[in-house]
Amino acid sequence: MADKIYRYWITVPSGLEAVALDELREHAPEIEQVEVEPGGRVGQIFFTYKRSPGRLLQLRSAMQCAGLISQMHGVTVGRPGLEYICKRIARCDLTPVKSLAQTQSTSIDANAFALSATLQGRYRFSSAELTAAVAAVLRDEHGLRPGKGPNLLRLHLQLTGRRALLGLRLGTGPAPNAAVAYCLGRLVAMQPGACVLWARRDPGELAAWQELFQPNALVGIRSSGRGRGPVGVVATLDRLPLVEDCIDYAFGFAGGDCAALLAELARVLRSGGIAAIQVADLELLLGYLEIGVYPLAVLADLSLPERGRPYRLVVLERLIGP
Repeated sequence: MADKIYRYWITVPSGLEAVALDELREHAPEIEQVEVEPGGRVGQIFFTYKRSPGRLLQLRSAMQCAGLISQMHGVTVGRPGLEYICKRIARCDLTPVKSLAQTQSTSIDANAFALSATLQGRYRFSSAELTAAVAAVLRDEHGLRPGKGPNLLRLHLQLTGRRALLGLRLGTGPAPNAAVAYCLGRLVAMQPGACVLWARRDPGELAAWQELFQPNALVGIRSSGRGRGPVGVVATLDRLPLVEDCIDYAFGFAGGDCAALLAELARVLRSGGIAAIQVADLELLLGYLEIGVYPLAVLADLSLPERGRPYRLVVLERLIGP
């Protein structure tokens, strides 16, 4: 094994991998051998980086960042697959792992570890069985002891299909909703001091937008349809309590009447304003754009899955004029 770890991977919001990669190249232009893996729930970006990993911990689109310790292919679904993983990890040289961990802080105990595991697929062993077996290898073959807290080797084992990855987690990363908020803001090139309308489904994004982009005004609207929201809902996307031409950026979720939504966006967006709308039925929204008289143009259309369900994200621009 090399004297240092140079291969890394980051976990990013699914569907927004290109935005995350753009930020990664901005912070670490020296990255090489980039591989992007879109996902159903999260996306992953693998790359080689030979400089200090400190820059990687500044990424606001990366929910997790890890140094790649071992990549194992050909893992079978039964007990032999579990035994194969254990044998490969037993042969790993953990010296570079300890060195990478202590670049974050000298207070990290490189002889203690915490191990987590995720399984994506059908296996004849559970994540608990996998964690217990690998933990025994780390204890008996490498002399590490189990521990708790942040100041130790935070190891993660990811098993997807026939591939297993063992990584050392670095930093803590932003919350998933904060990573999504950042990627959406970066996607539309949001500028500080703008007036923003938020009508998406995760209220945790609101605080993230305030911190990340410092808008002059941030208006939060619940995206549920009329008559179905709980007490306290004062507005919905098809009837906004806003004057005309007052919003620079709008983010929403279209779950019902696309015609009313488009009409309201055309009314409240300033000329040149941008709306990023997540939709379950892309063809329905595009159909309304074709038959309706809406001064809106489609700038982009990309996948934005949520909770395992396929959604699309449509980016619209308010055209100049009535």
